[in-house]
Amino acid sequence: MRHMKMKDPNTIESLSNFIQKTTELSTGTKSYRSLSVSSMNFFRGQANSSWVLEPKLYRENLFQKEGVLISELMRVSPSEFRDGDYFDKLVKMQHYGLPTRLLDTTLNPLIALFFACYDKSQRDADGSVYCFPQQPVFMQNNTFISLVLKYIFEYSEFPLDIQNFRENVTKDTNLHSAHTMKIQTDKDILHILKNIGHMAVVPRLSNLRITVQDGAFFLFGMIIKNERVSNNPGTLGKKYYEFERIKFANNTKAFGKGFEIMTVPAEYKTKILDELSSVGVSSNRIFPELEHQAAFVTDKIRNEKK
Repeated sequence: MRHMKMKDPNTIESLSNFIQKTTELSTGTKSYRSLSVSSMNFFRGQANSSWVLEPKLYRENLFQKEGVLISELMRVSPSEFRDGDYFDKLVKMQHYGLPTRLLDTTLNPLIALFFACYDKSQRDADGSVYCFPQQPVFMQNNTFISLVLKYIFEYSEFPLDIQNFRENVTKDTNLHSAHTMKIQTDKDILHILKNIGHMAVVPRLSNLRITVQDGAFFLFGMIIKNERVSNNPGTLGKKYYEFERIKFANNTKAFGKGFEIMTVPAEYKTKILDELSSVGVSSNRIFPELEHQAAFVTDKIRNEKK
């Protein structure tokens, strides 16, 4: 007697199938928000299941060039980055293709499913939807986020002079609030910079794409690569730190309890995209910029002629 092959329960073959799975996930978790504590479900879709779950800066091994990338882009396009805080600036850089340590996520599972299916160059590959339940949530003006961003924008080009950084941070009133720890010592700073694998950030709705995609981000962390005490006369005794990227791509434990990966087989992608379109999740809604609207209209008219 032949044994029938068991279907993977995390295989997605239709929109209804996916909604059932995500409903089960939401039923089994609790998302809540208060002034001091937040926990929410996050999702990410990738068009090829073999792709690692890492931000572009890490995938392309450009972590050591992070500060140079940012400062050079701001040098050549200063008018583009006059407004907003450091997180707004990093989001804008990410939007226009600069490798950053941000990983795009969404609070809407249907948006994640769309991105698992949409990329035409990957239609022959299985896609994946990543589910991150009950992630602790940070607002972009949170002390932890602001501290990491201050390091990225002001200090990441060179080994970190921890004394200078601490003195700068303790004077910065924007880095302190009643709802977060006070940053007073080197230990406080290093705890934030090196001990957090990723932080789930819900941003300000500063652009239309973030709004329509229910956009959110994971800000990836780092670890200490080298610590040294200066022997130079001018900086004698000062401590300097060098960092390297954190490494936990697709490590289920690193993303917390309940992390799941759903697979979207290549043969179901077109069908699922049609089903998503029928409920209003389509490229012209998800990409509001004019060039995407033009491409959507062109594809629609072209397909009507067939």
